Amino acid sequence: MGARTMLRSAVWLTLILALFLGFILLVARPVAAVACPRCFGLEKAGDRVYVESGMPADARVHALQLLSQAESRVGRFYGGMQHTPRTLICATPACFERIGGGGTRVGSVGSFALLVSPDGTNVVLMSHELSHVELHGRAGFWHMEIGAVPAWFDEGVAVLVSDDPMYLAPARPGRDRCAAGPQDDMPADPAEWRAQLAEHGELVYAAAACKVDLWMISEGGPAAVPALLAKVSEGGDFGALYKKQGR
Repeated sequence: MGARTMLRSAVWLTLILALFLGFILLVARPVAAVACPRCFGLEKAGDRVYVESGMPADARVHALQLLSQAESRVGRFYGGMQHTPRTLICATPACFERIGGGGTRVGSVGSFALLVSPDGTNVVLMSHELSHVELHGRAGFWHMEIGAVPAWFDEGVAVLVSDDPMYLAPARPGRDRCAAGPQDDMPADPAEWRAQLAEHGELVYAAAACKVDLWMISEGGPAAVPALLAKVSEGGDFGALYKKQGR
C-alpha cells in the first residue's frame, strides 16, 4: 500500500471518527448520560433518580419532593403510572448542557428517561413531561415513531395532566377547562407542532388542551385517554378510535 493510499485511508478514518463523536455528542449524549449518570457527574438520590453531584442538600430535598408531586399528578390522571423513567436532575446549566438537555427546561428520552434543568425544577413542567413519558410508553415506542398519536393530543393531555394555569381556565364544577376555543385543524406532526408554537405561542397549547378536555368530557373523564392508548398500542387507528369514542 502506497504512502498516498495510507494517508487517504487515515484521513477517511479520522473523518468517520469525528462524525461518530459528533453523533455521540449531539444526538446520543442524553442516552449515554441516562445509561451512566455517574459518568456525567451525577449521583444516586433515590430509586431511579440521580442528581448533580454537589447539589445542596436543601435543593436536593426540594427537587425530590417536586418530582414526587409530579408523579402523583400523572398517576391520578392515568390511573397509575406504568412507566417510571430514570430521572436526571441538574443544579447548574453546565450539568444540563453536559447531559445533552438541549434548549428545553425539562426533556425526555422516549418513555425511559427524564432530564431536568435548574429552571425545570417545577411541578407543572415535570408533570407535563412525565405525561409525555407515560403516554408514549402506553402507546408504544414504534407507534409514536410512526406518528400514531398526533402531537396536538399528546400536548393537550400533558397540559391537562400538569394542570398548567398558563393554558387552562380555573377548575369549575361541571365546566370545561378551556382558556381558548378548540381548533379543528391542529398539527399532528411534532415538527408542525413546533412551527405552530413558534408562530402562535401559548394559543396552540390552550387550544390543544381545550380540544382534549371537551373530548374527555364527552367520554366520561380522564379514563378515556388510557383506554384509547391501549387500543392504539394494539394497532388501532387513532383517528377512527377518537371519532368513535367522541361520537
